[in-house]
Amino acid sequence: MRIIAPYTERSDDNELCLAMLREAGLEVYSILLPDDLAYGRLLADLWAEGETWLNIEHDIFGVTPEIVREFETCPEEWCSSPYFYFGMPVSGTPGGGLGCTKFGAQLMARWPGMMTQAMELPYTGHPPWHWCGCDWRIYYLLRHGGLYSSEWPAERHQTHTEVQHRAGPPSHGCRDKP
Repeated sequence: MRIIAPYTERSDDNELCLAMLREAGLEVYSILLPDDLAYGRLLADLWAEGETWLNIEHDIFGVTPEIVREFETCPEEWCSSPYFYFGMPVSGTPGGGLGCTKFGAQLMARWPGMMTQAMELPYTGHPPWHWCGCDWRIYYLLRHGGLYSSEWPAERHQTHTEVQHRAGPPSHGCRDKP
């Protein structure tokens, strides 16, 4: 399973987390996101490759080698670790977050165009592919299904060990907009 660590900036906590994973012999691919649409493009590219991956966002920390092993042995095709964001559990928010999430090869094989379709969905106040709506777009499409009979909804499994989210608002302040 690949471990993907997309970032625009790194926190000290996140850097320590990734260093610990690397010291445990795990290969972590850190990928710089140069603009607001790059995250959506990265997710679509990874989906198109069809290989199972674990996504660890740059504001997530506390992911240990043991948690990675939980994901590696989990038979579910879409699973995540819970965390809190804006004082709310991510599992209880629309979109469900992508902070520490695994996407399985079987899901990508069953619905190869899903990520591109998801990134094109409208998200209030943001253009298609914008990082701020990636989680909601994915969650919406995977939970509700697509336009074709071969595209079945997926159930997200969220019983993995909890991780931590760095405190603070989104970098572009959309949370403060009416």
